[in-house]
Amino acid sequence: MSRGLDGNSRAELDKKYFSIVNLIQFLDVGPTPVYLTDAPADITWTGKTFQSMGQVLSISDIAEEQDLKIESIDIILSAIDNSIVKLFLDYDYIDRRVVVHRAVVGSNYQPVGTPALVFDGRLDQPRLVDDWQSGTATLGVTASSHWSDYDSTGGRHTNDTEHQVLFPGDTFFATSTETQKDVKWGKE
Repeated sequence: MSRGLDGNSRAELDKKYFSIVNLIQFLDVGPTPVYLTDAPADITWTGKTFQSMGQVLSISDIAEEQDLKIESIDIILSAIDNSIVKLFLDYDYIDRRVVVHRAVVGSNYQPVGTPALVFDGRLDQPRLVDDWQSGTATLGVTASSHWSDYDSTGGRHTNDTEHQVLFPGDTFFATSTETQKDVKWGKE
């Protein structure tokens, strides 16, 4: 895991005992971002306080792949208060950004060095199991990598008509359909 980590984080990893925690940012979900961590204590990093969820927060394994494909992770919050569930029910959470960092923390549960970005993606597929008797719920949400940005327009055509819509009067593609018939390859 030391690839891309700063010197302070690597030094902490060289110790006999160390702790690694997840810092999760749910952005654009509700009126303000939600910051959670699986550490046993709240963590402050970059001026933001990540609320400790301890053992009730879990994240599936995050795999790094060579292939260009849409990766996904599962984030599960179990035995949580209904106020957090309310965020996902009251607001449009689909396609909202979630960012996960992994931090090496010291004995005071504050990051040592700079946490590493391990996932940046979009929320989809919520699952909710409500326990009415205890007033808690288990919330599971899947997040897909940034390659699944639903609002992005795929590609751009290289023709004059579509180019004029974006840049009226520009003649860059005006002759793009003309071909040169006598293309010579190699030496003459």
